[in-house]
Amino acid sequence: MATLTVRNIDDEAYERLKARAKAHRRSVTQEAAFIIERALEETENSATAWHHADRVRERIRNLYGSFPDSTDSIRADRDR
Repeated sequence: MATLTVRNIDDEAYERLKARAKAHRRSVTQEAAFIIERALEETENSATAWHHADRVRERIRNLYGSFPDSTDSIRADRDR
Protein backbone atom coordinates (compact mmCIF):
# COMPACT_ATOMS: atom_id res chain seq x y z
CA MET A 1 0.00 0.00 0.00
CA ALA A 2 1.29 3.48 -0.84
CA THR A 3 2.08 6.20 1.68
CA LEU A 4 1.00 9.81 1.25
CA THR A 5 2.28 12.73 3.31
CA VAL A 6 0.22 15.91 3.45
CA ARG A 7 2.04 19.04 4.58
CA ASN A 8 0.88 22.56 5.46
CA ILE A 9 -2.76 21.69 6.06
CA ASP A 10 -4.73 24.51 7.64
CA ASP A 11 -5.08 24.09 11.43
CA GLU A 12 -8.87 24.47 11.27
CA ALA A 13 -9.14 21.86 8.51
CA TYR A 14 -6.98 19.48 10.52
CA GLU A 15 -9.13 19.93 13.62
CA ARG A 16 -12.26 19.25 11.56
CA LEU A 17 -10.61 16.14 10.10
CA LYS A 18 -9.63 15.00 13.58
CA ALA A 19 -13.19 15.49 14.86
CA ARG A 20 -14.61 13.63 11.87
CA ALA A 21 -12.15 10.78 12.41
CA LYS A 22 -13.15 10.53 16.05
CA ALA A 23 -16.86 10.49 15.13
CA HIS A 24 -16.24 7.63 12.71
CA ARG A 25 -13.88 5.82 15.12
CA ARG A 26 -10.93 6.01 12.75
CA SER A 27 -7.47 7.48 12.95
CA VAL A 28 -6.84 10.80 11.23
CA THR A 29 -4.85 8.94 8.57
CA GLN A 30 -7.64 6.42 7.99
CA GLU A 31 -10.21 9.21 7.76
CA ALA A 32 -8.11 11.16 5.25
CA ALA A 33 -7.66 8.02 3.13
CA PHE A 34 -11.41 7.33 3.32
CA ILE A 35 -12.24 10.88 2.19
CA ILE A 36 -9.77 10.69 -0.71
CA GLU A 37 -11.13 7.31 -1.84
CA ARG A 38 -14.75 8.56 -1.74
CA ALA A 39 -13.84 11.72 -3.65
CA LEU A 40 -12.19 9.65 -6.37
CA GLU A 41 -15.20 7.32 -6.58
CA GLU A 42 -17.54 10.30 -6.94
CA THR A 43 -15.38 11.67 -9.76
CA GLU A 44 -15.43 8.30 -11.51
CA ASN A 45 -19.20 7.94 -11.00
CA SER A 46 -19.73 11.42 -12.37
CA ALA A 47 -17.62 10.66 -15.43
CA THR A 48 -19.57 7.43 -15.96
CA ALA A 49 -22.88 9.29 -15.69
CA TRP A 50 -21.78 11.89 -18.25
CA HIS A 51 -20.57 9.12 -20.57
CA HIS A 52 -23.96 7.40 -20.25
CA ALA A 53 -25.78 10.68 -20.96
CA ASP A 54 -23.65 11.20 -24.07
CA ARG A 55 -24.55 7.71 -25.28
CA VAL A 56 -28.27 8.39 -24.75
CA ARG A 57 -27.99 11.70 -26.62
CA GLU A 58 -26.25 9.94 -29.49
CA ARG A 59 -28.96 7.27 -29.66
CA ILE A 60 -31.67 9.93 -29.74
CA ARG A 61 -29.76 11.82 -32.44
CA ASN A 62 -29.49 8.62 -34.49
CA LEU A 63 -33.19 7.85 -34.12
CA TYR A 64 -34.65 11.32 -34.65
CA GLY A 65 -31.87 13.35 -36.18
CA SER A 66 -30.62 16.67 -34.86
CA PHE A 67 -33.01 19.15 -33.44
CA PRO A 68 -32.77 22.70 -34.77
CA ASP A 69 -31.17 25.36 -32.63
CA SER A 70 -33.92 27.09 -30.66
CA THR A 71 -31.89 30.18 -29.71
CA ASP A 72 -33.44 32.42 -32.39
CA SER A 73 -36.98 31.29 -31.55
CA ILE A 74 -36.47 31.92 -27.85
CA ARG A 75 -34.95 35.33 -28.52
CA ALA A 76 -37.87 36.30 -30.82
CA ASP A 77 -40.34 35.14 -28.18
CA ARG A 78 -38.64 37.24 -25.51
CA ASP A 79 -38.59 40.31 -27.74
CA ARG A 80 -42.38 40.23 -28.18
